[in-house]
Amino acid sequence: MENTLQIEIDKMAKSIKTDNYPMSIGELANIYQEGDLRIDPIYQRTFRWDISQQSALIESILLNIPIPPIYVYQNERGKWNLIDGQQRLSTIFKFMGILKQTHETDDDGEDISEYFQREPLTRTKFLPSLEGKYWDDDDETKSLTDAQRRYIKRSKILIIIIDKSSDEFAQYEMFQRLNTGGSHLSAQEIRNCILVMKNEEKYKSLRDMSHNPNFQSAVPISEKDADEQGYMELVTKYFVLRYSQFQVSDSENYNDFLTDEILRLIDNDSIDFKKETELFNRTFELLHDVMDENAFKRYDTEKGKSCGAVLVGAYEAIIPGLTENIEFYCENRELLKDRIQNLYGSVQYAAATKRGVRPVGRIKKLVAYSKESFLSGQ
Repeated sequence: MENTLQIEIDKMAKSIKTDNYPMSIGELANIYQEGDLRIDPIYQRTFRWDISQQSALIESILLNIPIPPIYVYQNERGKWNLIDGQQRLSTIFKFMGILKQTHETDDDGEDISEYFQREPLTRTKFLPSLEGKYWDDDDETKSLTDAQRRYIKRSKILIIIIDKSSDEFAQYEMFQRLNTGGSHLSAQEIRNCILVMKNEEKYKSLRDMSHNPNFQSAVPISEKDADEQGYMELVTKYFVLRYSQFQVSDSENYNDFLTDEILRLIDNDSIDFKKETELFNRTFELLHDVMDENAFKRYDTEKGKSCGAVLVGAYEAIIPGLTENIEFYCENRELLKDRIQNLYGSVQYAAATKRGVRPVGRIKKLVAYSKESFLSGQ
């Protein structure tokens, strides 16, 4: 009798290709300076640790306290893109004076990048004398010693390399489980990693859409959500709402569904991303002109105005039908306004968004409702 668990283990193990080995900080610094390690890829957050967090990391290295592994993705050219560990490596490289704030070259190919300004460390729990210390300084009282600098450069960090040939779903699962650092990746940040690996140009198209000012005005979200790629998630959902066949159960995991669908869609050569960008821009220009920042906020008939936060259900109920009938609503703006405001009183919308309905089930119901209720001429 076959062991089903072992069959599953063998199948998944073949889809995950990783390597790992310890590397000295000095080696990592050299690879970074040579351009073979990118620690600020386009899908990552910015460097944001404060000086206390930075000082604590340097303290850990000096005291030989183990720090979590660094995860990188090796692309087809053999170069590394950082997946997890940005704050740690940025801290180390900034302290060493080699962290680039911009990546620029002149017409002759010479590096003219700007670097982060050096900043003195602050006192830490076990090493209060780190207060005011720099990597190197003319004033010996403010500088680490040669021996201390050598110790840091020779200290090793475990590097875990995810090979480009790993299965996409396996990559996604690995990224989901990278909870080693202080700033955990959101579901969309993980999704961004996969999108960049699969098709960087199409990822950039999605990212450019997420920066559209009319879109951001029409869908105001919190600074925290924006920092965790909330706008990118809404752009991703925009494509899924337009093109998914929804051949999944209502109980399907929402994040897995969104990831699987967008990966399938960017492989679909029949989707013209240039035309989709134009339609996206027209859609949100229209919504902003007609509704300002209230397109996806509940309309209160008693108060005669839109109130509250942006509702994901409203986004899901408006986008599919509106984008399919954009020409009609560009010519009938008052009708568009009425249909958006009347949306919240409909029986179908209430049934789809009531408590207990799973996210994927809600989306399926609202897409069908949207295409019916926003049908031009109805």
